[in-house]
Amino acid sequence: MLQLINDEHTQAGLDPVVLGDNVAPQLHAESSLENCFMSHWGIDGLKPYMRYGLAGGYQANGENGRGPRYCIKAYERYQPLAGIKQEIEEAMEGWMGSRGHRRNILGKWHKKVNIGFAWDKYNFFAYQHFEGDYVEYDQLPIISSDVLTLSGKVKNGARFAKADDLRVQIYFDPPPHPLRPTQISRTECYDLGRPVAALREPLPDGWRYSTNYFHTFHDTCPNPYFVPQNTPAFTSPQEASRWIDPSSLFQNLISITVPWITASKWTVSSTTFSVETPLYSILRKGEGVYTIILWGPIDGEDVAISQYSIFHGITPPDTYNPDNYN
Repeated sequence: MLQLINDEHTQAGLDPVVLGDNVAPQLHAESSLENCFMSHWGIDGLKPYMRYGLAGGYQANGENGRGPRYCIKAYERYQPLAGIKQEIEEAMEGWMGSRGHRRNILGKWHKKVNIGFAWDKYNFFAYQHFEGDYVEYDQLPIISSDVLTLSGKVKNGARFAKADDLRVQIYFDPPPHPLRPTQISRTECYDLGRPVAALREPLPDGWRYSTNYFHTFHDTCPNPYFVPQNTPAFTSPQEASRWIDPSSLFQNLISITVPWITASKWTVSSTTFSVETPLYSILRKGEGVYTIILWGPIDGEDVAISQYSIFHGITPPDTYNPDNYN
């Protein structure tokens, strides 16, 4: 799989990626096979970036997935898989034929890919989880006593020419809860939650910002939590392959108004950053997952360089703890 990815990178004139060690896509592949579902969402209600963060990741990232929506059983007398190598080749061919998946594979800012496979005699699941490598944290984003703190350094070409070259966005997801395979098998995409704030540097004494809000667009994805729990499972591969709900495939672009939060501390040099700010107004949304996204310039282009989810007021599953696999 890694070779096929890098073959595509070579043809596109891109640098190769290296194999990462984040366990999230492998565990998700195993769960997909065990519970017979194909989705970016997990039966624990987590999205890819949440799993990736719990497994120790904090770079900007994105996932590709492939597998059946109906798992074939031995008694159904189907032909077994021809071989894992062929399945991998077919997975790559399918992804490269899909605009969104191809864009992820050929993301020019990706540095690593984490890969997960799970299969039995008749069913094969594969996940690719790409990530950058532009940030090293001294302090991972943390919310303590309603105050967000984070600090670290950038590398691999990311640099800040001025303080406001660093941009920090905050997204919110309600507390995750378990889902049934029949719910998540009827969704295709995932979003980053709802944008709830963006941070900005404090101004010198005597100066003030002219506005405390800005308008932006939010790409929403269909949510499996809204799929009824009693949704029936597919009864055959043919039924599963015929199932196409356009509303489950695509994001819906909506216009929203998002507040600015002026940080209490904003220290940025060419390669280091340190930010601290109260989040009282944002945390009124309550318990949930607050995802912190950092942006910065690389070769003159504004790029997402870090993504990290904070489980605020809730206890995440221990499934993805990397210490369990070292």
